[in-house]
Amino acid sequence: MLYIANAFSLNMLPPHKASTIFVNPIDRDAARDILKKNDWSSAIGHPDIAAIVSADLGADIPVNRTTLKLGADDTLLVAQYIGPRLAPGTIALPDGASIQYFLITQM
Repeated sequence: MLYIANAFSLNMLPPHKASTIFVNPIDRDAARDILKKNDWSSAIGHPDIAAIVSADLGADIPVNRTTLKLGADDTLLVAQYIGPRLAPGTIALPDGASIQYFLITQM
């Protein structure tokens, strides 16, 4: 399964099991293509980030506050916000802010 989230945490990995994690930076176009070509589920828990990433990727990404545990065949697309703290209700990136995308897989 493909998940999209706004962060990655070691808590997402199986407990008490060694894992090799691959973190691959990708651009926005690659992130858009990945979403278009796969079934996916949102794990973005912040409404403002969900709105910004939805606009950036041209997809309706719902807010979904969940505890995500990645399985062996799961992939995580991380939309990492870089910038100042967002004011409540923000729907566009403030000046100097960006979203960087990463594809995370494990062995």
